Amino acid sequence: MRTLTIAFTAAVLAAGAAYARGSITEAPNQQAAGTLTCTTKPDASLIFGRTPIAACTFVSDRGSFRQSYLAMFTRVGRGESVERAQTVKWRVMTRDGFARPGMLVGLFTAPGNEAHASEARQVPELAGRTARLRLLSHSGQTAANFALVHPRIDFAATETSMTR
Repeated sequence: MRTLTIAFTAAVLAAGAAYARGSITEAPNQQAAGTLTCTTKPDASLIFGRTPIAACTFVSDRGSFRQSYLAMFTRVGRGESVERAQTVKWRVMTRDGFARPGMLVGLFTAPGNEAHASEARQVPELAGRTARLRLLSHSGQTAANFALVHPRIDFAATETSMTR
């Protein structure tokens, strides 16, 4: 009886560990919540014109709610021009597909682990605390180049609530 209990406990622990490993490395199912459009402001760049700043507007899919944000793009590469305005669009993904005020506040980074590396090359994504941003388009360069040059973007809400 004791051997059977030990074997059963070991099987349950092994199954739990396998499930936890699979659920940690896989991205959670995400649903579209809206679209975030950012336009860089060449006259408002930081660090002597090398760190692009952008004015952004999030529009929810459900109810067409809007919220404004400011974005600071982290520079990795050199020589990229920020002399003219560029527009970037992302699909905002959340677990339940709903938008919430301030959900895009904070740092969004490109997934760095091996599980997401091939996925990130196909559809560039940035992950934040409560949402993911899936790159749709960029006016100044190809989407893949933009994702490599800007793997981190910091957002701050300019309004405390969403409006219609």
